[in-house]
Amino acid sequence: MNMHGESEYARFGEVAWNARKRLRIGLACAALTLAGAGLARAAEYDGFTEPYRKVNVASVETGTIKSLEVREGARVEKGQVVARLDDDVYVALVAIADESMRAQGALKSAEAELNMRRERWEKLTVLRNQGHARQEEVERAYADVEIAEARVLSARELMEVKRLEYEKAKIQLARRAIVAPLSGVVSAVRKDEGEFVAPNDPYVAEIVMLDPLLATFSIPSREAAALEPGAAVQVFLDDAARFVAGEVDTVAPVTDAESGTVRVKIRITNLQGQFRCGERCTLQLGELPARPTTQP
Repeated sequence: MNMHGESEYARFGEVAWNARKRLRIGLACAALTLAGAGLARAAEYDGFTEPYRKVNVASVETGTIKSLEVREGARVEKGQVVARLDDDVYVALVAIADESMRAQGALKSAEAELNMRRERWEKLTVLRNQGHARQEEVERAYADVEIAEARVLSARELMEVKRLEYEKAKIQLARRAIVAPLSGVVSAVRKDEGEFVAPNDPYVAEIVMLDPLLATFSIPSREAAALEPGAAVQVFLDDAARFVAGEVDTVAPVTDAESGTVRVKIRITNLQGQFRCGERCTLQLGELPARPTTQP
């Protein structure tokens, strides 16, 4: 940027700062006017907005990133694929496990042998009743039937193991896809295609939930004691230059011993994403200036 551009940029920043300063002075004057009229002056506490949730999306597997499915600033839904690791080997393993699970040769062979052994035992039983076969032959034939039944059972158990191996291979393949754990916006992409994801550096992206927003304030313990989760409050957002309705989300159970303040978080609806995260804001408690309040 040349010197002329830098000076223009600085002049623009100064104008914006002065406009905000005049707005804050106007609010203070309005509060003093109301105080002179016998109304209680509103207490103001500065804070900042932050995401309702922020998650570092990590891979549970190691490998090279095959493809990135999102970019910074993209909106994602819970369960949407963010990136994929190399999965050629796992695709092949699934195909092998599927074919192995469908193979029924051993089971059919065992079932055919069982039918043959059972027929022989039934025929010997009839002959024994007629006095044309010995009891030892009948007992041996019955033992052969039991052995054949055990082989059928073993074949079925083996098929169940193969089915479970197929399910395991599918799960391993599915884990090569890194998915979003929540709906939100991709605030950072930490890996690129071709980079290796290791156990000591598993993070691929960062996703933030911006609806609702959280406005965080440090409030004196006495004032914080009057706030309860769910209580309606008013928050002035500097970037939007207006009041918005908020709701107390959490009041910290511990007072900071150094400052004597309590951390309070206000939930602000941000359906259309009109409010930016990380901006300065002001919490007003008590009588508010006579300004229109906008419900987002």
